[in-house]
Amino acid sequence: MAHDVFISYSTKNTEYADAVCKKLEDNGIECWIAPRNIKTGTNYAKEIMDGLKSAKLVVLIFSKDAQESEYVNNEIDTAFSKNGQPIVALKVDDSFPEKQMEFFLKNSQWLDASPTALKKENKTLDSCYDQLVGDVQRILDGKTPVLGSGGVGNIVIPGKEKGFFDKYKWPIVIAVILLIAVGGFLAYSNMNGQSSSGSNETGMSIGYIGLEKYGDAYTYFVFGDIAEGFSNSSSDVIHIDYYDNSGKVVKSSNTKIGDVDGNILGSVDVNKKDIVKVSVQLQNKDKKVLYSVESDNIIEQ
Repeated sequence: MAHDVFISYSTKNTEYADAVCKKLEDNGIECWIAPRNIKTGTNYAKEIMDGLKSAKLVVLIFSKDAQESEYVNNEIDTAFSKNGQPIVALKVDDSFPEKQMEFFLKNSQWLDASPTALKKENKTLDSCYDQLVGDVQRILDGKTPVLGSGGVGNIVIPGKEKGFFDKYKWPIVIAVILLIAVGGFLAYSNMNGQSSSGSNETGMSIGYIGLEKYGDAYTYFVFGDIAEGFSNSSSDVIHIDYYDNSGKVVKSSNTKIGDVDGNILGSVDVNKKDIVKVSVQLQNKDKKVLYSVESDNIIEQ
């Protein structure tokens, strides 16, 4: 089901996200927001990626907490790099985007609702929400957001139109770096005699394991990369075992190669925060292990 807006935010900024969602929907703009739009018993990560893909634009509740959340970074990366969706950032604290977030948001629409801006402009959060509604509606209507007055505070700063090279310079640089990294990975794999699914192998790796708490439950997301051509069959499965301190498998997940969305290889929901390591295997339809890799790099969101 298509939505107008996907709301990306850190769980530490839930109050802002809920207020923005209510304000937009009170004005007829349909929103997708977690965990409200996650169906019971479904794959949490896949539902988020499906919700993101179905939206026309993304509203980011930007803050220091959002910037430090790998999960939020993954959503914005997907919106920017894969989906090409407009991103409207509502800044709710006095921090500024850095590193990859600065790159993602460099040409995005901005609305400054930080405490400093509110005091300087003598405005309220509610007035910022009203302006956000107007700006989002104009973007949905194919129009340019209206600039505020004064050049500071609660205004929308439109992105500067760039030439072809300037616009795609960083994606080209990143692509070259990735090609070099994949080449190094292949050389390492060949030196260490790792198994593969065939001559088309170019690499599978785990970036990190994300941990998020939702209510009384915990969700572990395994983020990684599967290079094109690594698997020769859409029926191959990414099987993930999740281990506790005793070496016992707490849970397992299975994702078909054809169902992998973005950089999320799999996820599970558990009642206790007891997973310390994962083992990721590429298996064929007969459950034969074609390749495996492990990681204990857990990052709490």
